[in-house]
Amino acid sequence: MAPGMDRSAWRGVASFAQLGTVLFGCVVIGLALGYFADRWLGTQPWLLLVGLGFGIAAAAVNFARALRALNRMDDGNNGH
Repeated sequence: MAPGMDRSAWRGVASFAQLGTVLFGCVVIGLALGYFADRWLGTQPWLLLVGLGFGIAAAAVNFARALRALNRMDDGNNGH
């Protein structure tokens, strides 16, 4: 552990690192599912765009959840 940083600071850093990975993963999975559904059904590029939309929506939901969790963590550290 780096000098001057307590465990709660490292938890915050880990939460932000996890958030970036989850947001990226949601969009990539949505794109991949849309791409392969398009190839299977021959509907290029419509299902790819639908998959992208679902991926972005899933990323937004996960982002909102992470923000709420970080706010709860911050409120707990401030004694509220």
